[in-house]
Amino acid sequence: MISLIGFFALCFSTIFSFTLLIPVSIFKINIKYFILIFRLSTFLVCISFISLIFAYVSSDFTNFNVFQNSHSDKPLIYKITGAWGNHEGSILLWICMISLYGFFYSLISKSANEFKILVLKFQSALFIIFALFIILTSNPFLVNSVFVEEGLGLNPILQDPALAIHPPMLYLGYVGFSLVFSLAIASLFRNNLDQDWINEARTWSMISWGFLTAGIALGSYWAYYELGWGGWWFWDPVENISLMPWIAGLALVHSLLMIRGEQAIEKWIVFLAILCFSLSILGTFLVRSGILTSVHSFASDASRGLFILLIFFLTTGFGFLIFLIKTPSKKDDLHLLLINKTSALIINNILMMITVFTILLGTIYPIIIEVLTNKRISVGGPYFNSTVLPILLPGFLLMSIAPVLSWKTNQIKKFRIYVICFLILSLIVSLQSYFTSFNTWGFIGLILGSWIIIASIISIMIRHRFSFTIKYITSINSFIAHIGVGVMIIGVTFSSIYQKEYNFNIEVGDKVSLENEILKFNDMQIIEEKNYQSLKANISIKKKNGNIIYIKPGKNYYPVSKMITTEAGIYHDWFKDIYITLGSENNNIWFIRVLINPLVSFIWLGVIIMVFSSAIAVIKK
Repeated sequence: MISLIGFFALCFSTIFSFTLLIPVSIFKINIKYFILIFRLSTFLVCISFISLIFAYVSSDFTNFNVFQNSHSDKPLIYKITGAWGNHEGSILLWICMISLYGFFYSLISKSANEFKILVLKFQSALFIIFALFIILTSNPFLVNSVFVEEGLGLNPILQDPALAIHPPMLYLGYVGFSLVFSLAIASLFRNNLDQDWINEARTWSMISWGFLTAGIALGSYWAYYELGWGGWWFWDPVENISLMPWIAGLALVHSLLMIRGEQAIEKWIVFLAILCFSLSILGTFLVRSGILTSVHSFASDASRGLFILLIFFLTTGFGFLIFLIKTPSKKDDLHLLLINKTSALIINNILMMITVFTILLGTIYPIIIEVLTNKRISVGGPYFNSTVLPILLPGFLLMSIAPVLSWKTNQIKKFRIYVICFLILSLIVSLQSYFTSFNTWGFIGLILGSWIIIASIISIMIRHRFSFTIKYITSINSFIAHIGVGVMIIGVTFSSIYQKEYNFNIEVGDKVSLENEILKFNDMQIIEEKNYQSLKANISIKKKNGNIIYIKPGKNYYPVSKMITTEAGIYHDWFKDIYITLGSENNNIWFIRVLINPLVSFIWLGVIIMVFSSAIAVIKK
């Protein structure tokens, strides 16, 4: 019964959305009734998604989707997250968010009624396209053809607290760009390139980019402690797919900020708005078509992948076609000087676009080669590290000085202070690099991250008088975001360049020396959990000051899916993580891998600062 409710709610939501696309010349409708129908459609699709969640929570195995992805012994939190831990449920979540973004836009927007209706029409059109995809190819409400008493269970690696909120956060970022896309296309149709739509696009772009940042960070942290590889980013194809709209969104956010100083950048903003959402759809196609091999991939159904590819070409083609036909006319000339703020932002945007297309090439190139030659190749870390990082470096350097530049002149206030501080920083980092193991990338990363932080702090001190007020925080918000980037760069540099690895074959009761600290393998424990069996190694490390810390790496066995997962044991410190994984066993001798990851916590701290800054940017609007 609950599956029927969910399916019919989805169908009626789609029908109501169809009525919103009827041309005004055929069926005139009052703005109040138009928005009422849109909100009714949103309510129905939310009912549909809640119905799927209820089917999971109640272990309704008459629903085929629940049967495939759930089990009655699963904890409640994983029954709920199982609703979007699969292809069909995740697409239903996608269209639910499309409607919710339109719903909140209808509540918040102060645009003229005609423009608001046009935006909601485009949002409804996007909803209909994906709703038809669900109804025709990916129905999560199919009824099981036979009676079953138990389900097959959720993929064990998805049974994790971070994965409970990672996909919704990521989707809030991806889908948020659908509203920015609708705003941009509506502005072309209405030739309404004024400050009102720009302000709205700025707000919703910041919201989308903030959620996407949080979603990527959660996924990265999950991979760090769940997969047992010891790293936080692996240039996995699905990671790359999420990174591309993030970088394009960052360019969009900066371009929208540029409007405050210049009035001739609308074309670029519309282009980026279309590109961000197009990249989001492209990522959905690549993940769900099965043509990419990744631990993150949801589905491997070529027919459904082709349907999404059709959606991608339809949406992207329509967007760029309208962009070419109805492209806005240029209002003012750009004030391009050697080192003014406009020049810096434009150069940064260009570098970001080069980065996006470099990542795109490295991600789809193996696919193209396989189609042409029937041979599979892989493009991994060496390619991306040697191409993407050098492109981003000049952009990060510009980031450190862009906020202090002027819109109209070449002047930098108190330029001498910046030069002196940069020279002092360079000397300190040079000495640090000389007396430690020198690494070129480590030297560049440390001086770059530190300079972004120092330059931002100097700018705050010079330009703003300190006070405990919200107004003060909002006035320095751009500097706060850049400080977060600097902190993250330092974390990325140290955890990647200065990581140390130790491998031991050790018996219970043995001790080994680890960086002047004593590691002891105390014992093994078997713990029976509700839906899995956990094997834990109890390892203690005696630090230099005599304190003892305990780390418990292990392995989990899931009897339903008959899978074994590696669970890393991590001791978190501000300045380093001690990361331990438990390997294979032979004659009571266990293989243990220990990683010392310095300043890896700075990565998460930097992301938190950036997300906080994006929230402040939205609130102050």
